[in-house]
Amino acid sequence: MEAFSRSTHGEDDEKALKWAALERLPTYKRLRKGLLTSSRGEANEVEVEKLGLQERKRLMKNLMSDTELDNEKLLLKLKKRLDRVGIDIPTIEVRFEHLRVEAEAYIGDRALPTLLNFFVNLVEGFLANLHIVSSKKKQLTILHDVSGIIKPSKMTLLLGLPGSGKTTLLMALAGRLASDFKVSGKVTYNGYSFNEFVPQRTSAYVSQNDVHIPEMTVREILAFSARYQGVGFRHELMAELTRREKEANILPDPDIDVFMKAASLEGQKRSVITDYVLKEMKSQGVMEDKLVLLKGVSGAFKPGVLTALMGVSGAGKTTLLDVLSGRKTGGYIEGSIKVSGYMKKQETFTRISGYCEQNDIHSPHVTVFESLLYSAWLRLGSDISKEARKMFVEEILELVELDTLRQAIVGLPGVNGLSTEQRKRLTIAVELVANPSIIFLDEPTSGLDARAAAIVMRAVRNTVDTGRTVVCTIHQPSIDIFEAFDELLLLKRGETIYVGPLGHRSFHLIKYFEGIEGTSKINEGQNPATWMLEVTSSTRETVSGVDFAELLKKSELYRRNKEIIKELSEPPPASNDIHFQTKYSQPFSKQYLACLWKQHLSYWRNPSYIATKFLFTLGASLILGTMFWNLGSKRTTYIDMFNSIGAMYTASLFLGIQNAGGIQPVVSIERTVYYRERAAGIYSALPYALAQVTIELPYIFSQSLMYCIIVYAMMGYEWCFTKVLWFFFFMFFTFLYFTYYGMMTIAATRSYHIGMIISTAFYGMWNLFCGFIIPRTRIPVWWRWFYWTCPLSWTLYGLIGSQFGDVEEKMDTGETVEEFIREFFGFRHDFLGVVAAVIIGFGVFFAFSFAICIKFFNFQKR
Repeated sequence: MEAFSRSTHGEDDEKALKWAALERLPTYKRLRKGLLTSSRGEANEVEVEKLGLQERKRLMKNLMSDTELDNEKLLLKLKKRLDRVGIDIPTIEVRFEHLRVEAEAYIGDRALPTLLNFFVNLVEGFLANLHIVSSKKKQLTILHDVSGIIKPSKMTLLLGLPGSGKTTLLMALAGRLASDFKVSGKVTYNGYSFNEFVPQRTSAYVSQNDVHIPEMTVREILAFSARYQGVGFRHELMAELTRREKEANILPDPDIDVFMKAASLEGQKRSVITDYVLKEMKSQGVMEDKLVLLKGVSGAFKPGVLTALMGVSGAGKTTLLDVLSGRKTGGYIEGSIKVSGYMKKQETFTRISGYCEQNDIHSPHVTVFESLLYSAWLRLGSDISKEARKMFVEEILELVELDTLRQAIVGLPGVNGLSTEQRKRLTIAVELVANPSIIFLDEPTSGLDARAAAIVMRAVRNTVDTGRTVVCTIHQPSIDIFEAFDELLLLKRGETIYVGPLGHRSFHLIKYFEGIEGTSKINEGQNPATWMLEVTSSTRETVSGVDFAELLKKSELYRRNKEIIKELSEPPPASNDIHFQTKYSQPFSKQYLACLWKQHLSYWRNPSYIATKFLFTLGASLILGTMFWNLGSKRTTYIDMFNSIGAMYTASLFLGIQNAGGIQPVVSIERTVYYRERAAGIYSALPYALAQVTIELPYIFSQSLMYCIIVYAMMGYEWCFTKVLWFFFFMFFTFLYFTYYGMMTIAATRSYHIGMIISTAFYGMWNLFCGFIIPRTRIPVWWRWFYWTCPLSWTLYGLIGSQFGDVEEKMDTGETVEEFIREFFGFRHDFLGVVAAVIIGFGVFFAFSFAICIKFFNFQKR
């Protein structure tokens, strides 16, 4: 003991000497050096701004060896160090007085973003700015005379019904309101108004929509955020702290000192704060070549019983739901799943089950009512009348309390449309209208406030009481929501650690876990769900040395579960396996009509795509018409001919690429919805693809008509019926195959960005081999095959051949226009029939390829 004491005193003396040496350094250097405790307890001097990977890991291990227990201790140590020298962290008091926020918006049918409304609003807005007409927009008051104080060190809860103005108030206080809002009143931070400082540098606003750069890792996102936000006042705080500690002769904890100094230095490539946040977020895991997500999970879900599937993040809840519902697209699955005693067949199982995914995926340009009507149309039996479907949809709307939002546009998450909790209720309603016998819900209350969560769970409970089988994954529910469940299946690291009834006020659950040695008793009034997750945490399991999965296998609950599984694995007497005469609820024709109906609504209410296409075509037509004015009638020189042909080439390539690029984001968004709907067994791939292809026809027809009327007249081409008809024909199918090509590249690739890159590469090749830059007759023979496979070359062949291929008018060189076209480009007028067939073939080929890719390629990995 004496030797150990001498050793300890010696280490302390050595540490004191090293610290004294640091104290003698100038302030600049003192803030950049520290003492880091090694694994052997030695204090080694380090340069804080040059901490390597291993040094940062050692620092984090010293500060937080256990993330669940040591995080609070670390924060208390930081506070204690500041308190010892009397430094108070700067605080901010936010005051808002008579805050009023107003917005102008259209009401009723004018609020729908239809193509007609877009053009009407555009004209009306232009005339209103000229004070010719008055705007039809109505003034809406979002916040009215709101006042209050948010004090430091107080956690303020902002509550209200959906649409009451909670988010608007938060954004107003954070200085994040859009410029088109009319704001009156006053918001101050410690008496300073927003025009005296930058509120975004002082306050942080965490939106309900989690928007990040998907291609970056978690570490990269956190490091980027730390770099661009800087260290704020931490550097000045650290300088003052070290000065006061030196005056008071206080020796701080060396690891805390290194951590605070590293966090206060500007411009570091790697931030210690990033390491701290990752350490706090990181959960225990294993490194294996093949990761086992579920290990021998067994259970039974019964009709009329509401089962909760719980566990910490990564326990395997969603994986189990994906496996049970047949949505798992990757991995190796072993074991058996039976439905009413018969082996599960996915083809029939999708007809009787519904799966509410964690992500609320819907078509953005349809209303709430239309979303439900569409789902009911395709998922209810063909023997159900149209009136009965609508009545059922109305009942579901009332059940999930969405009847007041029936005409609201769904919109895109984080951009427009429904809020997060409204989307969640819509997701549940879309599955309920299918009238399924089995319903899987993946975190139905996540992102919902207490009222919305209660509405959802009340709807779920009502569904269970009708005799349906319902399973929900859920994260730390409130006591009331937890008590609504009948049974619980609790997962931990992919294994079952509890399976059985909850009992009144969770009596059976509490009795089971309190009976395990080393488990703390539940406090009076404590949420059983929270207590259950705490006592089964990895930290508690390590401390107590208990393996909850092994304990369950030795319990009466496990034997009871095995008996229930054995009992339900046998088909009831005189029963038959589930069988349907057809794979889908509706025949091919009805699937096609339903998909076409939804696509029509989506296109009509998508002015960002359709209106942009028409306006772009109008602008390009006018530019081309004025630039190449009357050149179509000038055919005496080579220059005249090349100018006229160049106009055709420019328009075909320019507008064609715009068509292909414009459709790609539309198809990309709808493809995500398609994955969900097809997995639910709503329709097959071909009706969906055919509807997507068909809906483009009237819009491309209108676009081609607009272009031809303007360009043909302004460029002065020959007014012959057949020539006009050929011109329209070739432009229509050119726009069509470019559009279908854009659709195909999205269907064949993982993401919109990859599809766009691939498209661009082919545009360059088409441009080179189309026969304008280098005529076919001058292309090397080993590359001529590509000319015949280039769609744009056939477009130019058709346009040039139809306009000039039969013109006998002589040029200044003595040869006729027909001879020039034939000899220079190789185009013949009598070949137009073949050219027309090939142009149609390209459109059919790209449309067919789109359908095939949609059917066989699934880039959604689960």
